[in-house]
Amino acid sequence: MNRNYVSSFFCFPKERNRKVKWLLMASMLMSIGRLSAQEKVIHGKIISDQGKPIIGASIKVKDKTLSTSTNEKGEFVLKLNPGEVLIVSNVGYNQAEYVIGNSSEISIPLVAAEIAVDEVVVVGYGKQKKVDLTSSIAVVDTKDLVKVPGGTIATLQSAVPGVQVTNGAIRIRGVGSINGTDPLYVVDGMIGGAMPDENNIASIQVLKDAASSAIYGSRGANGVILVTTKRGKAGEVKLDYNAFAGIKNISHNIPLLNGQQLAELINEEMYNKDPSRKDYLAALSKPSDIGHGYNMMDELLQTGNYQRHNLSVSGGSQNANFRLSGIYATDKSIIIQDKNKYYGAQFISDFTKGKLKIGETLSLGYTRRNWSDKNIIDAQKWSSTLPLYDANSSTGFAGAGNGTDVQSALANAYLNKNVNDNFSVNGNAWATYEIIKGLVYKFNMGIDLSRVRNEGYIGNYSVGQYQNHNPDELNISSSQNNRWLFENTLTYENNFGKHAISALAGITSEESRYNAVNAGARGLPSPDVLILNSASLASSRLVGSGVGQSAMYSMLGRINYNYDNRYLLTFNMRRDGSANFSNQYRYGNFPSVSAGWRISQESFMKAFPAISELKLRGSYGLLGNSDIAQYQYQRTVSFDHVWYYLNNVMVTGALPQTPYNPNVKWESQYSTDLGLDLELFEHKLALTVDYYNKKTEDMLINVPISFTAGYVNNFPVLNAGSIRNRGWDILASYKDKVGNFSYHVGANISFVKNRVLSLGNNNEILWGSISPGGENVTRTAVGRSVGEFWGYTTNGLYTSQAQLDADKAFAPNASLGDVRFNDRNGDKILNDQDKDFLGSPIPDFSYGFNADVNYSSSIGTFDLSMMWQGSKGNDIYNNSRYWGEGMYHYYNNFASTLDRYRAEELVFKNPVSGETTVYPKNTDTTIPRAVLGDPNQNLRASNRFVEDGSYLRLKVLNIGYSFSSPRLERWKIDRLRFYVGAKNLLTFTKYSGYDPEVGSGDTRSNLSRGIDGQTPWGLSFPNSREYFMGIQFTF
Repeated sequence: MNRNYVSSFFCFPKERNRKVKWLLMASMLMSIGRLSAQEKVIHGKIISDQGKPIIGASIKVKDKTLSTSTNEKGEFVLKLNPGEVLIVSNVGYNQAEYVIGNSSEISIPLVAAEIAVDEVVVVGYGKQKKVDLTSSIAVVDTKDLVKVPGGTIATLQSAVPGVQVTNGAIRIRGVGSINGTDPLYVVDGMIGGAMPDENNIASIQVLKDAASSAIYGSRGANGVILVTTKRGKAGEVKLDYNAFAGIKNISHNIPLLNGQQLAELINEEMYNKDPSRKDYLAALSKPSDIGHGYNMMDELLQTGNYQRHNLSVSGGSQNANFRLSGIYATDKSIIIQDKNKYYGAQFISDFTKGKLKIGETLSLGYTRRNWSDKNIIDAQKWSSTLPLYDANSSTGFAGAGNGTDVQSALANAYLNKNVNDNFSVNGNAWATYEIIKGLVYKFNMGIDLSRVRNEGYIGNYSVGQYQNHNPDELNISSSQNNRWLFENTLTYENNFGKHAISALAGITSEESRYNAVNAGARGLPSPDVLILNSASLASSRLVGSGVGQSAMYSMLGRINYNYDNRYLLTFNMRRDGSANFSNQYRYGNFPSVSAGWRISQESFMKAFPAISELKLRGSYGLLGNSDIAQYQYQRTVSFDHVWYYLNNVMVTGALPQTPYNPNVKWESQYSTDLGLDLELFEHKLALTVDYYNKKTEDMLINVPISFTAGYVNNFPVLNAGSIRNRGWDILASYKDKVGNFSYHVGANISFVKNRVLSLGNNNEILWGSISPGGENVTRTAVGRSVGEFWGYTTNGLYTSQAQLDADKAFAPNASLGDVRFNDRNGDKILNDQDKDFLGSPIPDFSYGFNADVNYSSSIGTFDLSMMWQGSKGNDIYNNSRYWGEGMYHYYNNFASTLDRYRAEELVFKNPVSGETTVYPKNTDTTIPRAVLGDPNQNLRASNRFVEDGSYLRLKVLNIGYSFSSPRLERWKIDRLRFYVGAKNLLTFTKYSGYDPEVGSGDTRSNLSRGIDGQTPWGLSFPNSREYFMGIQFTF
């Protein structure tokens, strides 16, 4: 306001405006007096629904920055005016609003969140109150998902008992079958949907027992993960942006011998093989001149980086809402020449008009991965006495030598290339209509489409003597997968008196079709002209194709009964028909029943006010599995690389592909679960305990037959054998608030005991992975767990001549420092009869801890969270030590071999160079002697390579700060949070390999778990240590 104008307003001429001036001033003073009279001191108290004071509750005056919190008696004091509104909140309670009236003393009750909103969780084909659940369902706290990159996996791994995650592979309650044990994903009702971005997820439920999973029939045998995505809300349009970026490195690197150390090792190997020999390698005859040498692993590894951006717009009205999100992400691996780029979009909307509701979820995704052939084992084996690059070479890379024939992993990484393009469309559309009160019809239609194209090129090049590619080669493949889902369901709900019932009935059908085309050619004109028709070698052009289809038809039903919120009963039934089986065995029935007793609702429980919730529950059900290749019950033929000559002309032929079995049928899984849910002290302390017993019968097993049968694939599928898993899942948590501090801590532990009960009529033994030496290293047998390690047992090293003499009959080539194998049956012959079970990859128990701490002030909220995860009692077969501690070849070895055995000091004068090397005596070691050719076969599959795989790892550490809303209002920002953190920051383990979180790269993964050294890169890809930062805000 203009200052002169204000001054003039109060300076009227006396003779004309004196009355007006005094009248205005009096009016202003009266208004101020009235305002002062209205404001008064309010003495308030915040109490729980049970009448107890709530300490540290937050009280904020609506539309003002004025706020306070309650003291240790739950009390607060504020100066307020009648009509002003207080917003009261506290952890574990519903937010409440209170309008100030005439009273100066007020009491505001807060209702525990679990009781007030009757927390609803998603179950198969519906929703249910959490307190009414009678089966084993874990509810994931989704606020933890968006705190870190890959938050979904980290949360499942550290916060959900019974869920084990290894290198991205999820197992729920152990190994329930020889066949695939991946859980079923259901996203917004779309069976088999893709896991959404963490920022798009509203809720996750893990169905762990038969009662919760039976509604999905044969799909639910390995557990079900239900995901619900975020949807728009009524109100203003909101803009959410979530982004993070980070760097990553290998979490643990294994040191290798440098050039001088390797040269000394090789000379010692050669001497121990034949002390009189003179043909030592000239290039290694003077180790001191070689110095540090070269390390290919250092060149192959790099600091990776990644970023991810999620931008969403959402809004709506009372009858319609929408949410649109877009994702952009890049990821550069810790291995050179390996990077990914991802683009994604998701659109969700809902519309209501009267009794009709319609909605849809549509997700689009495109991923491009650029990668090259590389093998970490080759890099590990590369002689550190050899250079990595050669300026005189046409490629710039050096070839192998000094007794080695290994390929250069660097050359393969840079000179070969592969591009993988994957485009996907998945989602569903649905409509519901309330026919009469309580009776609702729903139609759901889903699609899942993918288009994958691979292009691989191997250049025309030569690197040294052992790495020649001539001519170059181009291979291109393309595949399409189309899947359609149609569901029709009716649901009915009704309450009468103390009774509440709900029912579900439905039919579903699903069809999948697959086709693929692949082609290849050699002799292209240039690496820049990757066109198959341009190949100069016309005869090298190969074309192939494949097709497949499958279908499933199902009927399903469920009945829920609730009496007086105390006695609960649920019955599920599903009948599946699968095209994987013949007409005789096509259909399978999968029922389940579960019951619960909410003891806390009984009248006698009023004598125990500390107990907020107490429920006993039990379930029993039957699930199935049809996870086998198509057409196993039919005769099939193969045209792949099958030719014969007819009248001196080569024509295409066919061979029987797989021995068919018309009697193959459903695998069955019988499951029992007994559970306890307990909450104490106004829901602050929660405990969930489950005991389960799962028995799988009529397992679908590929049983080998003689090659003389004449089939391309000699493993027909039979129903043979049974497996049992018994165990405990225990989850405990505590949450509270003290003043401005709020916190939550949780811990979980899962015990599982796996046993093979039978393997068919003949109890055939099932073998798993093969060691580098060509031996089976896992064995699945009756009375043992699946995929136990198998091999010789050892008794240390030979350290005396008496030991050598005692074992000479079966160890004639042994010397001091060699591995002493046990002749278990005492027949003086060392053979397969002396092998034994060496350990199991299945842990005795797995566990996790998580904690969240928040401190709020008038300017913002500081938060700290961490997730720990570990396992105990599992073993790992460390195949990498076959090469890394072999000491029988000219390849490089781990630095641990510096501690190798020597019976006496060795003063070695190289006959080629005359240089003298002194090797000190070393008998206090577990590393055997170095000897060329391994005459005692020290590297036979044995317990030497079986290590304790137990570990404890800090999976996530996250620190964030959120600014308070009043400070953001001027910029129209509702929420703003910055955070930094780390993943896999600390690991405590005795395992000597790269990473104790070892999965399996073998196609028969359940028979080959816990083997480090079975993936295309040569080892199980290790988890990286990551450091990241991010931002989250909402307009």
